[in-house]
Amino acid sequence: MSGSGPAVASSKRKVVYRRSGWAVHEFSVWAGGALVCRAAALRMRGSLLLWLGGAPPALGALALGLPGGAASGEGGEGGADAAALARRLAAALRRPVWVAAALPLDRFSAPLVTRGLVAEIKSRSDFFDDPDAVEPDRLCELSND
Repeated sequence: MSGSGPAVASSKRKVVYRRSGWAVHEFSVWAGGALVCRAAALRMRGSLLLWLGGAPPALGALALGLPGGAASGEGGEGGADAAALARRLAAALRRPVWVAAALPLDRFSAPLVTRGLVAEIKSRSDFFDDPDAVEPDRLCELSND
């Protein structure tokens, strides 16, 4: 075998291996030289999971935003804020977005986090773009909300 599969064959069926459709991108959001939060994005086929938090890592509130504008949040503190961010991201990226916020997204931190996310999405469009492509004007709508 030329490294295309496992060394032990337990079946005569031909199994085709392919790369995972998932990818991970980690980054930090900074404002005025201070760390606002750490972020990790998990791109899956047709959706995105975005974790926002600090140290030590924790899951926190979990929310799902859908491109049609619907959102639902689970978890304790920050569930409504995570749902609002998930809804805006889903509308801008035109796909379902899960947001796991392990930090409070209050009136002071939410604009900083949103601004940092917009900058990261624009600078790493190769990661955040869905095959259906994100329209740049949709990201402007995200930052103006």
